[in-house]
Amino acid sequence: MDIKQSPVTATDEFKRRIFFALSESGRYKIVCMLYHVGHEMGCSELNQHVEIDKSTMSYHLRTLREIGLVTTRTQGREKFVQLNTDRINAVLPGLLASL
Repeated sequence: MDIKQSPVTATDEFKRRIFFALSESGRYKIVCMLYHVGHEMGCSELNQHVEIDKSTMSYHLRTLREIGLVTTRTQGREKFVQLNTDRINAVLPGLLASL
């Protein structure tokens, strides 16, 4: 008996990566904070609210950026992070509002 499976799409892969990212409590806290604030935050400001070691914060932000959940811009010596809400809502509508 053959079981038919749908091919994995880019959207499916992005969904899997979202759930992977949110499965770690530090990344979950970062995403929640960015969503509830509703605008970009400097890394130092974000770190004050989330209270994660600086090196761990850098690791989590890099992971979130590589997955595509956040975007980062640099201004002088400060980095600013913003949640990529449009992309997340396009594949999982209502997810962010439920966090």
